Amino acid sequence: MNKEILDLLIEAIEEQSLFLDEPVDLSKGSDTALYTQDGQLDSLSLITIIADVEKQISSQFGFKLKLANERDLGMEKSPFSTLGAMHAFILDKLQAELKVDAQVA
Repeated sequence: MNKEILDLLIEAIEEQSLFLDEPVDLSKGSDTALYTQDGQLDSLSLITIIADVEKQISSQFGFKLKLANERDLGMEKSPFSTLGAMHAFILDKLQAELKVDAQVA
């Protein structure tokens, strides 16, 4: 599932890059700056990417996952600062959700 989530995230970033003045350069892999002073994403682009990933997770895995709230967006060490940080953040949220679902079942 790790690779599938990374692929969804990269696809969402690449789709959003079409609307940016300068596309996100993913050549640095996990260290690619996203939502930082050095990154190319603004808040609207970030929210669009998050919404796209949420939609794809729902479509491919069959459950809704809320990836961000005000607390997450306002964190001093943003989980959206780099590709690697965002990928890890999504995986953590997904694993937490799967654990909750398993406990409910």
